[in-house]
Amino acid sequence: MSQILIDEATLEDYKKTAVKWNPTLMDLPIRAAKDVLGYMHGITGLRGEMQLGEIGADSQFAPFKKTRKGDAKVNIKYRVIKDYLGNAIEEFAPVDYVHLTMGYDDPIVGEAIKGASTTALVLFHIAKARGQHIAQAVLTGVRKDDGDTTQDLCDGLLTIAGKEITDGAISKEEGNYIKLQDAFTFQNACDLLKEEIIFKLNPFMRRENNLLLCDPELVDMYNESYQATHTGLNYNTAYNQPYVEGSHNKVTILGLPEMAGQKRMILTQKDNMWWATYNKSDEMAVDIMRKDHYTLSFAANMWLGTQFRTIDKRRLTIIDLADETPATPEGNS
Repeated sequence: MSQILIDEATLEDYKKTAVKWNPTLMDLPIRAAKDVLGYMHGITGLRGEMQLGEIGADSQFAPFKKTRKGDAKVNIKYRVIKDYLGNAIEEFAPVDYVHLTMGYDDPIVGEAIKGASTTALVLFHIAKARGQHIAQAVLTGVRKDDGDTTQDLCDGLLTIAGKEITDGAISKEEGNYIKLQDAFTFQNACDLLKEEIIFKLNPFMRRENNLLLCDPELVDMYNESYQATHTGLNYNTAYNQPYVEGSHNKVTILGLPEMAGQKRMILTQKDNMWWATYNKSDEMAVDIMRKDHYTLSFAANMWLGTQFRTIDKRRLTIIDLADETPATPEGNS
């Protein structure tokens, strides 16, 4: 049971617990964000910048000639992934957790929790809570040097895509951008996804195993539309359709809570969406201090960054939803 007043023994208990469980406390935020990070490729040992190289070459056979010469044209395109240092200092009163029981179970913490003290469980709760903000930031974050939230720590994938669209590197002309003209509804979602997205993808991209990151509402629309559109098919027995029709099971539709309300979708492969962190060294250890008679502060550092490995039309397509049509004022025709 947690103590009400923080005496030296209580403070020392929390400090020892932080040291003992340091690896778990550092990993918990990342593990708690796996509902998004699990669909991406992760680097856990990066501090600063790393170049992600994409190697391309043009070399081919032709009818035999002894004098034939050619230029291999080996090109390397680089994209930089950069993670930024962030920290969290949370104040908490152990008395708030005085009734926390040892029977607590948590699938994210896993087996380690079975041998943990109540003191450790308190720290686990706080560390795990940071994960939901990481999951959001890797998609929608916007880097602000003087920010105060995880959303300010790094640019998320949607933000990176938006900047590439502004710069013209992602565009209809480049073949990696689709702007929908019709809005999704519960009636048309199945056909619209198939005809306006799947059938218009680069043919090389269509052979990849792709993920479509979208608003969860679109998944509901797609399932309803699929059921209504395929009432006569004998294999239409399951409500949840994981693959987009027409993709030959190559496009998995993922309605992520972190994408709710977004007007932009990401279509690419898991190994093209990268996240990076650095939380393995001693200098990244958590720390506990006493603030007053009843309050402790729990500090931790971490690095976070995201990037697309490539924005080539054979690997990535960004889809913008149709603009909303303003309602016609009453009395106008």
